[in-house]
Amino acid sequence: MKIAIGVCEKINGICTTMGCFKALNNRDKNFSMYKNEDLELVSFFTCEACSNDSDENLMNIAKKLEQAGVQKLHLGVCIVKCEAERTREIKSIFEKHHIEVVEGTH
Repeated sequence: MKIAIGVCEKINGICTTMGCFKALNNRDKNFSMYKNEDLELVSFFTCEACSNDSDENLMNIAKKLEQAGVQKLHLGVCIVKCEAERTREIKSIFEKHHIEVVEGTH
């Protein structure tokens, strides 16, 4: 299964993203649903919808992920707890491109 992970741009320089990768590699936390599946992490991207006040870049990413066959997108807790309260809007963009959105990585 092809998956992607999205995190908030505001974690740059603060978060190592090791928690996301550890959970993915160990198939635990929000990746436990894949215990017996082969996974391919196709994309790890940052969301900047709140800083540029535009969804255009996310729509472009969603389109590319859909074209690449990504089936699920995991949103890091940094997006799930979005300071700009845009989580629902962010999820909607990807769901419109037939990508199931999972809230959380670890």
